[in-house]
Amino acid sequence: MKRSTNAKFPSSAQLFRFCQRVLVDRRQSKVHDQEIGAILSFNPSDCSHWKRGEKNIKSIFALEKLSASLGVENTLILDIASGHMSLDEAFFEYKECRRIQRVFAAAQTIEPAALLEIKRRTQKFVNQIHAECDFKTAPLYLPEVIQNFSFIKTQPAEMMDKLSRVLRVRSGQYCIQFAKGELKPQTRQSISMDLARIFFEGERARFPELGTVDKDLVALEEYLFVCMLLVPEDLVMEELLRLDNRRNVIQDLANIFWVPKSLICLQVQQVIQS
Repeated sequence: MKRSTNAKFPSSAQLFRFCQRVLVDRRQSKVHDQEIGAILSFNPSDCSHWKRGEKNIKSIFALEKLSASLGVENTLILDIASGHMSLDEAFFEYKECRRIQRVFAAAQTIEPAALLEIKRRTQKFVNQIHAECDFKTAPLYLPEVIQNFSFIKTQPAEMMDKLSRVLRVRSGQYCIQFAKGELKPQTRQSISMDLARIFFEGERARFPELGTVDKDLVALEEYLFVCMLLVPEDLVMEELLRLDNRRNVIQDLANIFWVPKSLICLQVQQVIQS
């Protein structure tokens, strides 16, 4: 009898591929299947079944072991294993978490007064955008933001390796393509990052209030912009006062603002520091 091509446990197959992509990214070299199976002490047969989605990886101990071995948040592993997050969404969040850590670690060397000025002018710029689309209640709808910038269009497309990308249609004109299908929090963040790159790099001259570009600071500006745009500090404070702290507050905030949990964690840290 011909074997069915449909995986019995597709989320487990996605988890295997996520582990593979993270290890390849960390090592910058090819990773053999058995190296992934070895994390859970699987023999070659068990490893093969896991890869094909014929073995369900659901034990909390196994998921914790994968999280520790890969150096990623256990909630990310759990979201993949439970089918709440796709491979591309999970890998995007993994890469963004690592980049956020690097960018904000580098920000520790900036003079406090200079850092405060960066935050002040970025917040002022975001406030103008919020005012133009009359944003008062989360979540922010990106089409309402983008429609105020005639030189930027959006278009759903078949995406192979990214959740979104910027195409320069002609001088001063851009199209942000994003993955077809249901718009997920990670895709919203990816589109917002593309907006940030257009505003702070490609078309900064249109916005003199942003000042001149500093290549050492622009990545920080862009992350601050995305945080302030999608997860405004004042609304975070309002929601924190309403939420039941016996629940998973980070997950609840992520649902309210329709963003990845990693972005909520970043903004909550900014709120605490403020």
